[in-house]
Amino acid sequence: MTHQKEYNRKFTEMVKLHEKIIFSVCFFYSTADIPFEDLRQEVLISLFKSYRGFRKQCAESTWIYRVCINTCLLALRKNINKIKTIPLDELPVINFETETHDDFIQKLQWLYSAISQLNPIEKAIILMWLDELSYDEIAANMGIPRNTVASRLSRIKVKLSSKKEI
Repeated sequence: MTHQKEYNRKFTEMVKLHEKIIFSVCFFYSTADIPFEDLRQEVLISLFKSYRGFRKQCAESTWIYRVCINTCLLALRKNINKIKTIPLDELPVINFETETHDDFIQKLQWLYSAISQLNPIEKAIILMWLDELSYDEIAANMGIPRNTVASRLSRIKVKLSSKKEI
């Protein structure tokens, strides 16, 4: 097997393993100007380009969060309408699950509605907390102190608890 094929195989396995992280982050950061599919494509390109440089100094899921959130925040800051491209033959084919559970979609829609009112940093913190990352892991991902994570999460929970549940 060629080196590129092996790289593509490992990359594809990694993406499939962490598909929910990629989906959730892109879903919550998508806007009318930057649709979900465009954001997900940007994230996949960022992951693909930087996968060779992943030094495994942190958990793979932590690294994926960082790349996803940073890519989404950069897209929001620049409000990109034109998506960067690379030749399709360089990317491996990834088949995502098309039959997502209705209740999962319904919960995501409620969460999107509630979380859409948060600022970008609050969104990142609550997404990682919802994926059961520890305060220390969230702090490491965001580059902020653990106590800041705890206080922001407390305020975010108060904001979200005032919303009507599904």
